Amino acid sequence: MEASVEKLFGPERLEDAALRFGLQGNPKKLGDFENYIYEMQTAEGVPVILRLTHSSHRSQEEIEAELDFLRHLEAEGCGKDIASGLASPSGSRIEKIMAADGSCFYASLFRKAPGGRAVPDSEAWNRELFAEWGAVTARFHNASAKLDRKLARRQWSEDDLIANATAYLQDEDPGVIAQLASVLDRLHALPRPEGSYGLLHGDIHNGNFFVHEGRIMVFDFDDLEYSWYIHDVAIPLYYALSSRIPDRYGADRDAYAADFFLSFLQGYRSERKMPEEWLDVLGLFLEMRDLTLYTVLAKKLSPEELTEGITAWMEPMKERIVAGTPIVSLDFRELAAAALS
Repeated sequence: MEASVEKLFGPERLEDAALRFGLQGNPKKLGDFENYIYEMQTAEGVPVILRLTHSSHRSQEEIEAELDFLRHLEAEGCGKDIASGLASPSGSRIEKIMAADGSCFYASLFRKAPGGRAVPDSEAWNRELFAEWGAVTARFHNASAKLDRKLARRQWSEDDLIANATAYLQDEDPGVIAQLASVLDRLHALPRPEGSYGLLHGDIHNGNFFVHEGRIMVFDFDDLEYSWYIHDVAIPLYYALSSRIPDRYGADRDAYAADFFLSFLQGYRSERKMPEEWLDVLGLFLEMRDLTLYTVLAKKLSPEELTEGITAWMEPMKERIVAGTPIVSLDFRELAAAALS
């Protein structure tokens, strides 16, 4: 979290939010990168997730749109796939907690997903999971395509990490800035035929869902935005490859990428069509993820906060960005065609 926001947050903000939602127990902090996330309990002892979002990050209208989309997903049959929002005893989905400088934190509450996180080399990290991952993503896209109104969420190009990227990267290698411009030019040139573009999660990696009895439940829709649906296919692949390659693949990143992609695609296509021409730009969205991830780290972390581990993670990312190469270079259309033959 930015230092300026951290100064405004304190135990009294959390206590106020917990009181308004009727929560009890000792708060268990789960995260504080873009939002403050805590696990607490209802008066009945049911575990829930409390999120506090500073007004510099999201407006109340944007959060209302996020919660509206969750309701839409439920109405379209995706209730078992998501950790839905919950109202406070007063019936409010969002509670406004004022800060000392006149800004505020928006508190919202969510069901806690059952199960736990799947990680490489765990028993749950297998082709069946990858296929389920793809199927859930496709169900979200099917529901998104049925939205009959515009929700107050940003277009992909309006995201802070894109619209203000040059400011956050001003001290960076000029090669990073040049590649940012190149990738954005290519994205802006993409067509938007019907069924290819809509409201999507934007961040369905394995840190944003739990697995329970073979099923995935997705949470953290904070990055909800309007973009090409293929973006939601690139994100799982990107994060699968940015973490450790499972032992069974040895050091063969391409073999792992192909196996993950084909299993994910099989699941996706079991619920929704994937036009093969969109597979040609999958690499472009992998490049974009390198850039947005690199940008958020530059924005959020001061030089003093760049640990050895974070630096070791960022260096190959920067090398790929400057070279204009994605995290993996495969012919995804050819792979998909071969799998169908």
